[in-house]
Order: sequence, then C-alpha cells, then structure tokens
Amino acid sequence: MPARRPDSSQTEAAKAMGTGIDIASGLLQMMAEADVLIAVTDLDGCLQVWNRALGVLTGCKAEDGIGRVLADWLAERGTRDLADIMREVATQGEALRCEVRLPGTGDSIAAAAFYVMRMRGADGQPAAVMAVGHDLTVLRGLQQQVLHAEKLATVGQIAAGVAHEINNPLTSVQMCVEAVLRKGALAVEGRVANLFEPHDVERLRKIQEGAERIRKFTRELTTYARPPGREVESVDLSEVVEHALSFCEPVLVSAKAEILRELAANLPRIQAVRDHIMQVVTNLVSNAAQSLREEGGTVTVRTYRASPTALGLAVSDNGEGISEQDQTRVFEPFFTTKPAGRGTGLGLTVVKNIVLAHGGQVRFQPNPGGGTIFVVSLPLPPETIGSANP
Repeated sequence: MPARRPDSSQTEAAKAMGTGIDIASGLLQMMAEADVLIAVTDLDGCLQVWNRALGVLTGCKAEDGIGRVLADWLAERGTRDLADIMREVATQGEALRCEVRLPGTGDSIAAAAFYVMRMRGADGQPAAVMAVGHDLTVLRGLQQQVLHAEKLATVGQIAAGVAHEINNPLTSVQMCVEAVLRKGALAVEGRVANLFEPHDVERLRKIQEGAERIRKFTRELTTYARPPGREVESVDLSEVVEHALSFCEPVLVSAKAEILRELAANLPRIQAVRDHIMQVVTNLVSNAAQSLREEGGTVTVRTYRASPTALGLAVSDNGEGISEQDQTRVFEPFFTTKPAGRGTGLGLTVVKNIVLAHGGQVRFQPNPGGGTIFVVSLPLPPETIGSANP
C-alpha cells in the first residue's frame, strides 16, 4: 500500500514553525496518523499540528485550527485546559504530565492524559511545544461507575440507621395527630366545645416539623444516591462538609459516635465537583465512626486554611487506629479490615482518587489521643491565593 502524503495543513505547519526544526515528511505523517493524541504549538500558542486521533476524539478538525491560537480555538468548544498547560510549558520550560478535559463529539467532554514538553530547533533553542497523550474517557467512565457503586454501599450502611432517623419524628407526628383527632371527634359528637387551644396549635406545628424532617432526610438520601455529577463549580468547603454530615447521622448514631464540628467560616471558595467532595466527607466520617470501640467515641471534622495555596479538611477519631502492618495498604483497592458484608474496600481508594483528581493530597497519621487523623488538602484557584493568611 503506497504511503500517504502528509496533508497540506500539516506540511504548512512544519514550515510555519520557521525556527530550524527539521521535521521529515515521514515523521510528520507518523504524527498525523498515529493512534496516540499529538498536538504541537509554537511558543506563542499557535496551533501547528493537531493529529487525526485528536480530531476523532474531539470532533475538531485540524484544518479549522492550524495557525490559530489554541486557547481561543478550544475555548470556543468549551474547555481550554490543554492550551493552558502547553502555554505554561512554553513559558517555564519544565515538562509536565497532566490530565485534562477536551471538547468531545457533540456536547460531551472528553478526558485525556498528556506528556507536554518543549521541542528544540536545530540551533538548540526552544522552538515549539508538543503534547503527546492518550484517551481516558472510557477509563473515567468506569471510575464513575466504581464511585457510584461505593456511594450505594455507603447508602446501604446509612440505611441501617434510617429507621431510627425516621421513627423519631414519626412517633411525634403520630402522638400529636391522635391527640388532635380525639379532641376533634369529641367536638363533633358535641361532648366538648369545638375550640382550638394553644397546645392544639403547638401539636399541629410539631406535626409539620416532623413531616418536614422526614421529607428533608429522604430527599438528601435520594439525592446522594444518584449517579455523581462531574460539573466543576465554586464551592464553600465548610458548607459542603456540613451538608454531607447531615445524612451521616445514622452511621454516627449506630456507632455511638459524638460528632464535633470545627468548620471555619469565610474560607476562600475552591473549584470542585460538589458531589465528589461530599463523597470524600461521607467516606471518611463513616470510616472514622466504624473504627470506634464498642462503647463509642468521638469523630471530629475540621476545615481550615492549610497554607497560602490550599484549604484543609481533617477527619479524626479516637478509635482503635490503624495497625502497623495495615498502614501500607490503607488506600489499596478492595482492602478492608471490616467484617464481611460491611464494606467494599473501595472507600479510601475512592477518596484518594477524588482528591488527586482535584489536584490535592490525602494522608493519614496517628491521633495523639488514640485513633487516626485523615488530612485532605485541596488547592485554591490562583485568583484567591494570598487572599487571607493561613
């Protein structure tokens, strides 16, 4: 089969670099037809190469973008992550490995991993930036399914305490309804005056409050059980933590755990997927509660400014702690010390993957008072760094 000649746009791209890079036609053809994702810009961010694999993944045709500023071209299609990374490498010179979002076909968003580096010309000086990568979209889809499975496992643990959470307000509702009904029946029979008294109004108010408590709890549980969203938004970390704690109560009650909140006010907002941060909180709090001894204990949840560039989330308990032989396996998939049927072994793996995907870090350490502290750091967006002292 005769070799295909590189298309004119790619040939012009090689000429357009104009900085002494000698890209032979065979190499150019290989870049154009390779199954891996390849993009090249000049040092000013103008697109020079956008190969076939990238075109298939994104639906963006090379001939529409060659010669344009890559950031502008991608921004028109919903995300400019790759362009920003390539511009950073062009400016700072250090090669980077990264995961980015790309425009997908239709209205979808694709995910890809890239190695981005500067290319040098014949004179040895930086001349262009190349990004070589592979598609992560399918892998991310599988990870979302695992995340959802772990979320449903958490819901199963919470469900054990749902009866307690719902029975309390239901008992109040039932008693108040019976009292008001009895008085109403006597009034209809003419045995008492048909008059409402202050305590009757209070009983109706308790009915309303109990019903609202049930409605709120079931709504939050149902919302949590839905497949996770992937929309990055500006969030208040302390508010998200408080929301997540609102339906951890059954697990805490079952473990005889006292919850202590140390949630800082007026923290800078972070860019995050709300559902995923809630998953981190519920997994860490559930793990902490289940690590307590039979007589119960304390779980403390704290948010704070960890550094000029990051916020911190700490979940600590005064339980049994993590044995030395288990410490190296804490984040290992499917590893669990819980009895059969009480855990999937994916909770902390999911926590680690979510935190890393947000550009953060997670670690654990012994609690001086006994038990364990899990510490999560989440990066602040560049525009808020330096807005407050840590």
